[in-house]
Amino acid sequence: MKRLLFLVALIGFVTPAPVGAGENGSKILQNRCAKCHDLTGPAPQTIRKLWERDAPDLFYAGNKFRREWLVEWLQKPVRVRPAGVNYLRTINSAPVRDAEEKDKNYDVLYGAVLRPLKHLSLKPAEAEATADALMDLKAHSDLVAGMQLDRNKKVDLDRGEVLFDKVYGCLSCHQIEPGFGGYTGSELYTAGRRLQPAFMLSYIKRPKNWDPKIWMPNGNVKPDDLQKIVNYLILLSKEDFNAAN
Repeated sequence: MKRLLFLVALIGFVTPAPVGAGENGSKILQNRCAKCHDLTGPAPQTIRKLWERDAPDLFYAGNKFRREWLVEWLQKPVRVRPAGVNYLRTINSAPVRDAEEKDKNYDVLYGAVLRPLKHLSLKPAEAEATADALMDLKAHSDLVAGMQLDRNKKVDLDRGEVLFDKVYGCLSCHQIEPGFGGYTGSELYTAGRRLQPAFMLSYIKRPKNWDPKIWMPNGNVKPDDLQKIVNYLILLSKEDFNAAN
């Protein structure tokens, strides 16, 4: 009888396990992320496979992202790619009539793309664990080896924008503030907080090393300009565009 009362009392102090208890970061990736994201690689080797990709590859996430950004984003996902990962499905190039500019061709997003991003949101502890698991995915470490940001190659925002837009034409695909720039690439006004400098240097220098069939061209960026562009993106990421709105 005493043993039974002890067991009852013990059970009374046991807190029910929360939903998802026991899922560490790796299990969360496998159970909740692997359906959409490639966690193992390699990147698509044909245009057909690239066409089928609906979410970013994550098998080199540890060499790409900043952990603190991952933790924040996984709890409150926001759209990084205005036209989605496969913009050929969601964008149309059409003439737009304007009183001053007359007829010009602009990228036009289909309305469905402008809806809020549908992506799972994680609780703080889950986000921390998942970010740790993502940081362990370090394929292509050879591509970032030796890539080091030169802080002496800093530029101000105006000069950085001229380099980014006029010299290399990046603005045609990428936005440097909400709504300003192209839709077909990821927005870059958060890139400095989102991406590791070594990854940005390596990817901008030769994106096809990371993604052989990606549409982004190898821009033959001069070494000094490459350093200046990455420094510019880091500086740009410190701007508060929400306050401006």
